[in-house]
Amino acid sequence: MGLVDDFSKCFLVGQLCIVLTLSAGCAARHLANPASAASAAIGSPESEIRGLWVDEFHAGIRTADEADQLVAAAQRCNVNTLLVQVRGRGDALYLQSSEPPREDPAYDPHFDALEYIITAAHRVGLEVHAWINAMPVWRDPTPPNDSRHVFRQHGLEQSGDADWLTRSPQGETKFPVGYFLDPGHPAAAAYLADIYLNIVRHYAVDGIHFDYIRYPETEARLPRGAAVGYNPTSLARFRHFIGRQDSLSLPEPDDQQWTVWRRQQVTQLVRRIYIEAKGINPKLKVSAAVIAWGRPPHSKRDFDETAPMQRIFQDWRGWLEEGILDLAVPMNYARERDPLVRSWFDGWIQWEAQNKNGRQLAVGLGTYLNPPEGTLAQIGRVRQAGQKYHPDGISLFSYFAPYAAPVSPPGGSSSQVSTSADSPSNRLSFLATGMVGDVSSPGAFGVAASIPRMDWIEHPIKGWLAGFARQGAAPADGAVVELKRAGWWGKSQRTLADGNGFFGFSNLRPGKYHARLKSSNGWLPRVNVEIVAGRVTRVELVQP
Repeated sequence: MGLVDDFSKCFLVGQLCIVLTLSAGCAARHLANPASAASAAIGSPESEIRGLWVDEFHAGIRTADEADQLVAAAQRCNVNTLLVQVRGRGDALYLQSSEPPREDPAYDPHFDALEYIITAAHRVGLEVHAWINAMPVWRDPTPPNDSRHVFRQHGLEQSGDADWLTRSPQGETKFPVGYFLDPGHPAAAAYLADIYLNIVRHYAVDGIHFDYIRYPETEARLPRGAAVGYNPTSLARFRHFIGRQDSLSLPEPDDQQWTVWRRQQVTQLVRRIYIEAKGINPKLKVSAAVIAWGRPPHSKRDFDETAPMQRIFQDWRGWLEEGILDLAVPMNYARERDPLVRSWFDGWIQWEAQNKNGRQLAVGLGTYLNPPEGTLAQIGRVRQAGQKYHPDGISLFSYFAPYAAPVSPPGGSSSQVSTSADSPSNRLSFLATGMVGDVSSPGAFGVAASIPRMDWIEHPIKGWLAGFARQGAAPADGAVVELKRAGWWGKSQRTLADGNGFFGFSNLRPGKYHARLKSSNGWLPRVNVEIVAGRVTRVELVQP
């Protein structure tokens, strides 16, 4: 999410004021855009993702009572998908983990929160997706207490290859959201892949949910590129890859080769986790909370100039196209009262509906930015977005903060929402019942909805190839791997091995293929492989 702990401090300060305002019991009447009232009244679809982000920083799943309240609230409000955060910054809310438990007085380190919420949610038909922060590992001035923590093992106290933190060109390691691992460091990438895959192996989750699968944002916003990614090990790999290993100069933040290489590191990690996870559980759904900042794109080429591609190197449109993501959840957080931001929101959701590339997309709404009527209006416009193509649902951020403090309209009294108590169920009730006492503004989740089917998962007609490329015993970092379908007219495609030698191909028609590795002396002999629908085929390519 990236905004949970940022805004939570100010939210906590104002929470008492919010509760007092809400307890007045008057119906909210002011809409940021009066024209949006009609869109808020659109009936609920029969099939729709209705997700709810549940962060680990606040009440959610830390205790059995919290988890039971969450499930009850989701049921009453016709939410069908819970995105529960089980790893925030190198910690765990589950027991089958190599990482230490979250340091939180409200959390018993012997309680398996993930296991409990899976059982409780599945009992009533809700899906559970394990929300896992990837790159951020710490933020506070003092280090974590547990010496096993990745920040202690591979953070400020370490140097050389043991240092996994990303840096600015000046060597700075702390960014606006804290300290980040560098995806260009092979050991860090392998570590993160294992975190995700370990959950898939040990827990009956319906999905895994990427968050912060990217480089950190910076205070400076350059026209192109960003001053991140300058971990010494990552830099050495980049220089070797492009033939600059003798140069000691740093690439400029907007160096095109450097930009492409950094995007590649993030994509390779997503690719590895996606394909390896399907090898463990082919029915698993892989989703990601992705960035949709600023002015919306109008074409595929426009997307190359947006913040995801230029500031944080997250090519999520490409992930959908390649088939290494089942569900994208763009974080379209927008204040409904701001005309410019509202227009950008509308532009993004239109573009997103047309660029799913055969996969699914749920629009992420920042409910904490708007009063309930603003969120209802946005849900209505999401359902109207696109004609032939349309979003597959909505995800709300967040369970902790389901709406913003009401704002007084010009010349009027404060907007207020009726509620009998500030329980999770009541705070979310506007989703099912609309604005209490206002029949012209019905709830968006008035009736239950099924979760849309993913036909490529339920009835697979394509498969995957996963492998490792090696040069002797070492990973063949950056090696070109070619895969060609057998036969005279068989098409070929190529990819690059990552820093650990992993490579993968998705969306492959079943049948016989030839895989080969390119060495410094040319192409090595082909290796025959057979792709089976719904399965991961494995191969190893070795250069003597």
